[in-house]
Amino acid sequence: MSREYCKIFAAEARAAPGFGEVPEIIPLYLIYRPANNIPYATLEEDLGKPLESYCSREWGCAGAVTASSSSEAMQKCQTFQHWLYQWTNGSFLVTDLAGVDWKMTDVQIATKLRGYQGLKESCFPALLDRFASSHQCNAYCELLGLTPLKGPEVAHPQAKAKGSKSPSAGRKGSQLSPQPQKKGLPSPQGTRKSAASSKAAPQASEPVAAQLLGQPPTQEEGSKAQGMR
Repeated sequence: MSREYCKIFAAEARAAPGFGEVPEIIPLYLIYRPANNIPYATLEEDLGKPLESYCSREWGCAGAVTASSSSEAMQKCQTFQHWLYQWTNGSFLVTDLAGVDWKMTDVQIATKLRGYQGLKESCFPALLDRFASSHQCNAYCELLGLTPLKGPEVAHPQAKAKGSKSPSAGRKGSQLSPQPQKKGLPSPQGTRKSAASSKAAPQASEPVAAQLLGQPPTQEEGSKAQGMR
């Protein structure tokens, strides 16, 4: 997972003019050895030199290396951390980046929530808050247009969300959804019922009008009147 995130970061970094070399997390292979007592093992490239630490969770806030005194590889590893923290909305972080030149290995992860991206447990959740408060942006963070992790806007990220409006909130009058307007239209069944009742009214009133005029109703009309009663 860390390698895939790093590959996405590398693609965006290479698109930025003047960014230069990009760190790479080397692949880790799982091999199966059926004749061994421990059948499963991991295998990775031998970098040939002692590993140099670029980002460590043991530095903490006070022991973090300043951007001015760090190497280019160290600054870009910190930029990768900043980019990943912002990409995952503060839920995931790669730490303990160590390697030779631009190849990194033996990384660790920190997650905010248990079960993030299928992980079984939460790893160092306090490190995420510590990173946000201690990270110092460098020139490569600015080159990628990353927003600073410090300041009042970052401390209260939900303030802007409360002020945002839904696209449908500004609609008025004729801009509203047409569905509520369908309620005012008469139902076809109601129209048929009213038409049927209007046709039945003259038939029922004919024998009544005949009685009022003193004319005896015919046999057919009388049977209709009795049926109506």
